[in-house]
Amino acid sequence: MTTSMTMEHRLRETVDAFVARVRRDLDAHVQGLTTDLLRIGTENQEYWRSTLERAVIDARQDAERGFKARLEALRSELTREMEMHLATERSQLQAATRAAMQATQAAADAASTAQAQAARFEKGDAREARVDTLERLLGAVRRIDDSTSLTGILETLAQGAATQASRVTLMLVDGDALKPWVTHGFAAGQGPREITIGTSGMLTATVALKQTSFVKPMVAREISTPGFMQVPVGHTGLVVPVVVGGEVVAVLYADDVGAAEVREDAPVWAEEVDLLVRHAAIRLENLTSVRTAEAFGA
Repeated sequence: MTTSMTMEHRLRETVDAFVARVRRDLDAHVQGLTTDLLRIGTENQEYWRSTLERAVIDARQDAERGFKARLEALRSELTREMEMHLATERSQLQAATRAAMQATQAAADAASTAQAQAARFEKGDAREARVDTLERLLGAVRRIDDSTSLTGILETLAQGAATQASRVTLMLVDGDALKPWVTHGFAAGQGPREITIGTSGMLTATVALKQTSFVKPMVAREISTPGFMQVPVGHTGLVVPVVVGGEVVAVLYADDVGAAEVREDAPVWAEEVDLLVRHAAIRLENLTSVRTAEAFGA
């Protein structure tokens, strides 16, 4: 009886030990499988994350190369067009000057010849002034291209516009307000102040529509038009938005108030100011894109 119980007890201990060993082996095997699964999952996550990062970097680099190519093409086209205009005007000026000199020598004693000579010189002076204007415009474009900071581009834009117009102010968009930043040509106390965009119909439309607007003369001026934008009859004023990345970041106002005489070529200088603003916006967008790419290590 005692021997039978001892054998049964030993058998039970042996079975229990075997079961315990099997459980330990199973636990170790399950733990190993769990570790392998976690490792495989982590490796897959790292792989897809690195793949996504490479795709983002490649897409950003492609976009930057495309933008730089477009900017270079626009810059080359603008420079080529300006140089062509300048060469044409210089050629015409030289031809007019030679014709005037020949007419002076051929008919110095005739009154009619003297009048023709004066007319030719006036035409030559007008063309010379136009050449000077184009040279100033091309110089402003090149200075904008040479600027290496956002503030430098905006300051150069305001200075370039001031060579074309009598009064210029550049206002920065800060939330729902326009804050004066650079001003040229305004008498003391007549310059702009901070303006809430929604309180001025013209400024509101310029920011909302992102389009250049001409200021109406004082006889038809709206009550909501700011005081510094008062333009007498016979003069021209315009508001041009500076659009970067699809958003208006600044507004440039320019007019010819205070000029010695009413300029018949007002649309010409207005187009030149509009061209400067558009070129500065492209330069700002390019510089912002480059800075963003550098910040992300592209």
